[in-house]
Amino acid sequence: MSKTFCVQPWLGKELGFVGRPDTVCCWLPKNHDLEQIRHDLVNNVKSSDCAKCWRAEANGQQSRRTQQNMLADTIYNLSIENIQSMCERDGYDPTIYQITTSNVCNGACIMCGPEDSSKWQSLLKQYDKREIENIDINFDTAKYVELLGGEPLLEQKNIEILKKLNRNCVVSFITNGSIDMKQELIDLLSEFKKIIICMSIDGIGPVFEYQRWPLKWSKLLENLSKFKKLGCDLSVSYTITNVNLPYKQETIDWFESQNLKYIINECNRPHYFAITAPISEETIQELDRQDSFKGIDRRDYGFNF
Repeated sequence: MSKTFCVQPWLGKELGFVGRPDTVCCWLPKNHDLEQIRHDLVNNVKSSDCAKCWRAEANGQQSRRTQQNMLADTIYNLSIENIQSMCERDGYDPTIYQITTSNVCNGACIMCGPEDSSKWQSLLKQYDKREIENIDINFDTAKYVELLGGEPLLEQKNIEILKKLNRNCVVSFITNGSIDMKQELIDLLSEFKKIIICMSIDGIGPVFEYQRWPLKWSKLLENLSKFKKLGCDLSVSYTITNVNLPYKQETIDWFESQNLKYIINECNRPHYFAITAPISEETIQELDRQDSFKGIDRRDYGFNF
């Protein structure tokens, strides 16, 4: 068993809307060598294209590699050693899907923009809905489907995908926590054997509300309570920028107080919000620009730069 093995290059398929090429992992750089990655990962070599995972693991955090390996272990009911043998034997046979159906979203997060958010488009008056054209998955054999956005709970196309899936498939949403689930969706999800809801939470209270404006912390807490009652598997995707970095420990403490599993995503672009970058004049100029469009002042949220 290779200590660097990852299921994604063999079992993963990630589909985006128009203009985005299909890939096996969203953490890979654009110009990656997939064959070399596969060779490295089964031979105890840390592929340079997987640097984000190695960095996360070196910092004692759960990486996408470890997360996806645990997922495959669960949905296949096999040890990771047997999954590696299966992958090497069968080659590329995707059953773990991540689908970005559209950029319809009600949030204008500081690290986001009009390509990924219709809310940002409305602020900038750049209206261009981007949506997936070809949902190239095998609905009968899919074992795991993760739906992203935008905000997936606002996209009707996701309902259409769910209706076509085999009911043994594990279904996952990554949601900003601001949208109430429609009864139609709740009823449909009840037909599946397992549901995972991953909430994007980048801080608590005003830190969350600034980084993911105009979303409200009180609404997120309300929906968190509702999601817990659904009996689904709840977790958190925590994106850290240089803006919310000072609040990292208090945010993690809150996750742990709520018994929420979390994965940390370190922002590296745009570069002026990268976790490794200082708060620069360029960072401040961009925040000033965003505050102007949104009609807010970050100082009202506790930020003093």
